[in-house]
Amino acid sequence: MRGERFDVLVDGSNVVMHNVDEAGKGKTETLKQVASRLEEAELEFFVIFDKGIMKKCDDPHYVRRLEKKRRGLIVPGGREADAYVLFLAEKVYDCYVLSRDRFADYRRIYPSIQRRLVIYNVNGEKLEFKPRLEEIKSRRATLRQPATLSVECSIEQVRRFLFLATRNENAKFCSDDILVERKKKKGHGEIHVEAEFKEVKERRGNSGVSLVKADEVKRLDYRSKSGMTNLTWTPYRLNPSLGRLSGYASPHVIVILIDAGCICIPLPIKEKERRNTLHHSGAHASIVHGNAKRSQGGV
Repeated sequence: MRGERFDVLVDGSNVVMHNVDEAGKGKTETLKQVASRLEEAELEFFVIFDKGIMKKCDDPHYVRRLEKKRRGLIVPGGREADAYVLFLAEKVYDCYVLSRDRFADYRRIYPSIQRRLVIYNVNGEKLEFKPRLEEIKSRRATLRQPATLSVECSIEQVRRFLFLATRNENAKFCSDDILVERKKKKGHGEIHVEAEFKEVKERRGNSGVSLVKADEVKRLDYRSKSGMTNLTWTPYRLNPSLGRLSGYASPHVIVILIDAGCICIPLPIKEKERRNTLHHSGAHASIVHGNAKRSQGGV
């Protein structure tokens, strides 16, 4: 099994919208050039986009290709991509952020952004970076280990994460003691629940996904087929409804963990106020405290 390490997280929407065409659509050509230069410099990168990028850019197929190649992702609606980019850069991957955005609203939360930020500039047909990509490559960690996670979360939050990860809509309406389990199948990883008592309540065709009733859970393992995610949730002995989720995960899985409330990412005041307004108007947001352990890095 393997994890991931990135040298640079790219603020995809910022790069795409730097130049627009006559119709007001962001040009993906700039992002293509950025990706090409990062590859030439042998720097590992990942691109994160705002939710609306597909309607705002001139080549949505390119964005989809990045997602399929596991080189990028579009964040869920209701939250800016900035929150994900900066959290992942500082708390998970300890890496650089490529953007022209100065992230003024996040400076108090992430003071290190000043030294993490890589500014790009399009000078005619020439693409320039500050600091230079050669400098970034020389500063990165010699020992490139996968980014690790260690967060405290409840069994209920893990339950929601499994439902989101397997896209099991029916499971939302199940009782609190129902968990998702999945046998290793072609194209999918494995989810295994170890409990004092476990009973299969429902199987979903040939997908390998089952709904199981589990009492006194002792351990829960989530392994992706790609090896980019390897997580274990273990309950606390004196309070088994809470536990520790540890291991490593791909950016896609980390976003799902955030969505499920297993990981809390800090938001600037204006974003908190906006989310509170949504909450009071009927939208529900469930976020709990958790800290991601910073991996070894060279920034």
